[in-house]
Amino acid sequence: METVVIGRHVYGNLYDCDRDVLRDETRLIQIVRNAARIANATLVSVNTYKFGANGGLTVFAIVAESHISIHTWPEHGFATVDVYTCGNTDPEAAFNYIAKELNAQRVEVFRGDRSLRR
Repeated sequence: METVVIGRHVYGNLYDCDRDVLRDETRLIQIVRNAARIANATLVSVNTYKFGANGGLTVFAIVAESHISIHTWPEHGFATVDVYTCGNTDPEAAFNYIAKELNAQRVEVFRGDRSLRR
């Protein structure tokens, strides 16, 4: 069986994160940009959405190889992270970098194989 498309999906839940970082739009954008570089992915664009003055944020990067997203709930010190890439990339390294930068005290990580085999 030949692998035609290599796709890896690393996603999870980050607990007891730094609440200040979870609120910091500028910092989260930089974290996502760095994560794309660490994954060896090609950054296409970064968008954000803020949920009210004191609410959480969604930071979503489109990379040529798919996407990276962070969703934050600062009031709970909680974030979810999704890194899905294809090709010669390292989504696991990007996920681990994000968890470290958010200072997550507990991490649940899940992995999915999104490859096409024929």
